[in-house]
Amino acid sequence: MKILSLLPAATEILCELGLSESIVGISEECNYPDNIKEKPVASRIKLGATNSSKEIDEELKKLIKNNKSPFVLDRDLIDKLSPDFIITQETCSVCAVSRNDALDLNLKAEIIDYSPSDLNGIPNEIVKLAERLSISKAGQELKNKFENEINKIKNSTQNVIDRPRVFAMEWLDPLYSAGHWVPEMIEIAGGQSGLSISKEKSKIVNWNQIKEYAPHFIFIMPCGWSIEKTLNDIDCILNNNELNKIPAFNMGNVYIVDADSYYTRPSMRIIEGTKLIARTISPQHFSHEPLPDSILNLQNFIHFESFAG
Repeated sequence: MKILSLLPAATEILCELGLSESIVGISEECNYPDNIKEKPVASRIKLGATNSSKEIDEELKKLIKNNKSPFVLDRDLIDKLSPDFIITQETCSVCAVSRNDALDLNLKAEIIDYSPSDLNGIPNEIVKLAERLSISKAGQELKNKFENEINKIKNSTQNVIDRPRVFAMEWLDPLYSAGHWVPEMIEIAGGQSGLSISKEKSKIVNWNQIKEYAPHFIFIMPCGWSIEKTLNDIDCILNNNELNKIPAFNMGNVYIVDADSYYTRPSMRIIEGTKLIARTISPQHFSHEPLPDSILNLQNFIHFESFAG
């Protein structure tokens, strides 16, 4: 069995299912686990040498306006790989190669969508993917593992009475409120997600909406970005003169998280992302030691930078 995985989340799930050796090609964004990094890269994003969130947003909008995919597929390589299955998605056309992109290849390979739209959809999509690849038992076991871990967090925080308001910022410029599975992650962690609801796509918000919502905690998680990349563009947030009108900034409760690893991808690592939120907003109910480079308090970072000069 030869699988071409053009979706980072699916690549992670395939490896969890014990199919890493069956993966013959990946996308440029597939970087976890380490043992797949040497696989041939069959798709790359078309973006130029852009660094800021504003530049990336503008370039993506131009591609979409011209009815062009943000991704380029290496047709010669894919023909050479001759996959039996191609894994794509329909959740977001700018986040990863879509089903339509794969259909344009005109291959005999079977195209499988992995497209959860909310938290509950992740284990269900895992089962569907495993069934299509004839490993139903492994899929059910992984589903059970996912649900058991999420339930452990939920059981720890279910008695939180005074639930803090949480804002998950999925993009910096323009501002986006994170949708899909992130609102559920917040609620399971013991918070309120007042600017987005489950299954809803991420949406543009403005500072007036954020001020009116008055979040107690803000998690900055630009889609597909690491903490380091987010810090490179954080000034577009810090330059706002009205940040002191938002409780989260006044209380030092603004955190940058590794979005690429724990929030953007609907994979097993969503569990870790939920734990990060829970231990931050509900420390009396849930304790957890964060993995290295997974979460950073913005105020502490600014103080350190000022001290270090």
